[in-house]
Amino acid sequence: MPLATPKIKVDAVKSLGGNNVDVRLFGNNFDFAAEEAQRLVNDENMAMIHPFDDRDVISGQGTIGVEIIKATAGRPLDAIFVCCGGGGMLAGIAAYVKSVRPDVRVIGVEAEDAAGMTSSLCEGEVVTLNHVGLFADGAAVRKVGSETFRVCSELVDEMVTVTTDEICQAIKTCFNETRTTMEPAGALGVAGVRKWLMENEYKNKRVVAITSGANVDFDRLRFISERADASEALIAIEIPETPGSFHDLYKIIFPRNVTEFSYRYAHDKSANIILSFQARDSEDYDSVISNLEKKGFSVRFFFY
Repeated sequence: MPLATPKIKVDAVKSLGGNNVDVRLFGNNFDFAAEEAQRLVNDENMAMIHPFDDRDVISGQGTIGVEIIKATAGRPLDAIFVCCGGGGMLAGIAAYVKSVRPDVRVIGVEAEDAAGMTSSLCEGEVVTLNHVGLFADGAAVRKVGSETFRVCSELVDEMVTVTTDEICQAIKTCFNETRTTMEPAGALGVAGVRKWLMENEYKNKRVVAITSGANVDFDRLRFISERADASEALIAIEIPETPGSFHDLYKIIFPRNVTEFSYRYAHDKSANIILSFQARDSEDYDSVISNLEKKGFSVRFFFY
């Protein structure tokens, strides 16, 4: 697996076979790890089971489509949003669903900085990306499979790409609704359905979003949490070191939620504060900054 693989995933794989499992980490993304795996096949006489570009693997992942069709039997089903890295799951689900419910739209979702299938479908051939982002590490693939591309080009209705912030917002949505924590790649389907529904004003329809993984290390959750809330505003401000100054500052921020606060005593005349709060929108944020400056506070840095 790639060097960037979350430790929780590595440990889970090791636990499946105890001392008999040898996990080797190599390269910065899947493609480099796959090249190393092929070397092991050639040099150490090992067998390669491809994670996505294999008909049996594609068929196995397609059983997710079987579950969805069974679970929605007798009820409307308009679209299924599927996470996509190398394209195995997307191809498998599309192959089954289109054979039994051709009216159901199958839509693939990729990270914006690792959109190999989207690029390949646009070009009409498999393309190799020059670079892939590693935030959604479980779907960070520079080159999709030839077989997955063939199936997807015939059966997939549409592709959606999502940003890192949109993925983080999807992880937050999953947690709020189900109390489960998705990994970035596992939340692609939810991120895609949120974006697609808003852009297309799709209402009164039944859609399904695949959630396909929860391998996220605990120390990444702070980054995800900070990026998930688009309303987060950060300011660095200097206030007078006099009684009542902090109260005046907070009266301007209230009733907005304060999510981070750090106070540093500078000298007898002033204090430096770093403060994060949740603004309703950009106009609300601008109003806060304006009111702080009208009060005479020195806003040295702000970010929204």
